[in-house]
Amino acid sequence: MGSFWWFLAVPLGIAAVWAILAPRNQWRSLFSSSVANAHSSEPGGAAFAYRQVIAAIALGGALLMIVLTMVWGAAREPVAPPETSGIEQTWGAPQPLLVYRTFQLSTAGDATLVNVPIDSYLPVNDEERAPLYLLDLEPFSRLGTTNIPGYIGSQPSETDSTISRADVVVKVRGPLLCVPRRVVAIETPERVQIAVLYGLPTPSDGSVPDNIAGCPLDEDLTASVLIPINLSDPIGKRTVETLDGAPLMMVNPGS
Repeated sequence: MGSFWWFLAVPLGIAAVWAILAPRNQWRSLFSSSVANAHSSEPGGAAFAYRQVIAAIALGGALLMIVLTMVWGAAREPVAPPETSGIEQTWGAPQPLLVYRTFQLSTAGDATLVNVPIDSYLPVNDEERAPLYLLDLEPFSRLGTTNIPGYIGSQPSETDSTISRADVVVKVRGPLLCVPRRVVAIETPERVQIAVLYGLPTPSDGSVPDNIAGCPLDEDLTASVLIPINLSDPIGKRTVETLDGAPLMMVNPGS
């Protein structure tokens, strides 16, 4: 359909421009042979001026057809989907936040904290390749603040120390107003059991917050978080489970 309008608009535009710039030449070239006496039959100046007005209108119509054809063609072109980054291909969108901290693992849970579900995990040290791409992620924050009382661990002293030492990265989705406070890892030769415990920030008055009430798992406002974890040994062929023994899902890089 678009090619038809191009085929119609382009010759019309050329003829209109010719009629505007050289109306007498156009008449002599196209119409003089159809009359017996070309000299006496040639239109006067007023007739040529009238032809120029008509040609200008035709030129405007031709230009309008060209514009509409281009707009119509652009609207029909398929829109390419936005490119997905490697991080989003692996961990999903929107990109998760990164818990970039140095911390000690616990070997037991804590009933006063909330055990948030682990969505997935990825071994990262079995082939001695550190997931340095994680450093491109935004650091974990609470309401825009990264200096949070009670937030697990401390800021690493070296730029990539935590990432380069990590053996596994886990993804959790925790309540937006709460923070990761403890990571539990129980290792045996056959399995690795992992848990991430959330809680409220430590109050400035030294009181003990009610983490169970303040960090409900059915909270609508949540945030995806990646936590690099340094184990005693790489995961290897060991299974990865929750503390209850339920298997965790491993993601495929770039899938």
